[in-house]
Amino acid sequence: MALISLQKCAEYDIKILKEKILTGLKQIEFDPASFKNKRVCLKPNLLMPANPDRAVTTHPAVFRAVAEIVHDYTKDIILIESPNFFPLKSTVKKTGLAEIVKELEIEVADINVTETLRFDPAHRYKHIDISKAFFDVDFIINMPKLKSHGFTHYTGAVKNLFGTMPGLSKSRMHMTAPTQMEFSGFLLDLYGGLLNGFKKPKKFIHVMDAVVGLEGEGPGFTGNPKPIGAVIVGDDALALDYVAVNLVGLDLKKVFTITEGFKRGYGVTSPDDIQLRGESLKEMRITDFVPPRNAVRGGIIWPLTSPTIKNLFVEKPVPQTDVCTLCYNCMTVCPAGAISKAEKARVPIYNYRKCIRCFCCLETCPEAAIKLKKGVLQWLMPT
Repeated sequence: MALISLQKCAEYDIKILKEKILTGLKQIEFDPASFKNKRVCLKPNLLMPANPDRAVTTHPAVFRAVAEIVHDYTKDIILIESPNFFPLKSTVKKTGLAEIVKELEIEVADINVTETLRFDPAHRYKHIDISKAFFDVDFIINMPKLKSHGFTHYTGAVKNLFGTMPGLSKSRMHMTAPTQMEFSGFLLDLYGGLLNGFKKPKKFIHVMDAVVGLEGEGPGFTGNPKPIGAVIVGDDALALDYVAVNLVGLDLKKVFTITEGFKRGYGVTSPDDIQLRGESLKEMRITDFVPPRNAVRGGIIWPLTSPTIKNLFVEKPVPQTDVCTLCYNCMTVCPAGAISKAEKARVPIYNYRKCIRCFCCLETCPEAAIKLKKGVLQWLMPT
């Protein structure tokens, strides 16, 4: 049985957040004194250098609240995170974490130093290179942001652990696992490895920033901030994600990390294994959260490996001439090599027959200059 705490929290006030998180830890029967003399990893969501009010990254107030709670028991704290494309140092600064890291003397790991995590029971990806720093910690505190996601529909506790891998290696995984189901399967292999693959097992605590989430075409600048008013705490990522998805009313059938995750047996195997404490999910449920437009409809996965099907029936990322600055982040991060430099046009050139619709370009564009355009026959498909 997984215990999940749902707390009301409508503002990013440090004192209130600490009270809510401590209450949450108590409700899931975790004693913060367990951190004493231990090495603790803090793993926020730092997708890209973004101001906190854009709701793209874990809010610095949430990060500080967690860090101060841990700091009361141990000074051996390390931040481990890997933005998809951008340098970690500038991302930490832009997202408001640099002052906290300096003040509390938190170590920042070099994500590019890796070690292979081996988990033979994984379905497909039995050996995955992750930051070596994870091998040396006792606790991993995962701090996801509740966001919509144009490829996986939703991103939360399980998806945030994708940041254990360095930089552009994450983008390459979209090429290796190009469909939503394949990519979700990879995320679950990674999750299983993180739970069971270390010789020195790690204790996980998940603290979700759902005070203000991101709706629409997340997880980057093309999404829109959405007040949710919650902090969710638990020690099982699948259980926490299940509560979060139901909190904002997203379609569970489209979140394969949960539906397929229940089948893996790494933790909870059904909603019956989840006990919610704190606030009532029914009373806190958000009814107007805007989902992303993506290629999963009614649980059906369109064959993204077919260029013809993709171009007719699936949204495609299109750069906007009035916003694009030709920084070419999109070209650098594209795992399929489907983007080239502008010629006569004022925007990068997309080869949509090569594009695998992973939307990495959209989520890392610093100007939100890439929009989704529907396929010419997409109107024929049911929503």
